[in-house]
Amino acid sequence: MANIKSAEKRVSVSATKKLQNQMVRSQMHTAVKKFNAAISEGDVETAKALLPIACSQVDKAAKKGVIHKNAANHKKGQLAKAVSQLERGIVVVKVDAKTLKQAEQKAAAQRKAEEAATIKAQRNQAKKAKEAAKQPTPGKKK
Repeated sequence: MANIKSAEKRVSVSATKKLQNQMVRSQMHTAVKKFNAAISEGDVETAKALLPIACSQVDKAAKKGVIHKNAANHKKGQLAKAVSQLERGIVVVKVDAKTLKQAEQKAAAQRKAEEAATIKAQRNQAKKAKEAAKQPTPGKKK
């Protein structure tokens, strides 16, 4: 912890600024994710509608100093290029790492559930066969 009053203030101010930057960055990422989802689905009209919104959020982030202005221009160029490729019929798949990881986890969970179901079915069949073997057949007397 800081001992000097000005250092304490700097810690407080930097914490506040961090939250503000996080908010701006989150809004930018959300807008870009929505745009990328429209691109992945191949929906040209939605992508065209979301392009100005995403570019606006990127510009706001650059204006507030959250990202560098050249990084903002690069990002806007990528977004515009994706729309252009989609219009020309080039298949564009835009998936962020988090969405990709979630899809992989969902697929793995589904595979695991299917394997568990097959194992359970096999066990039930074995149990029924064992019970059928134990029961005496009618007509035979000891």
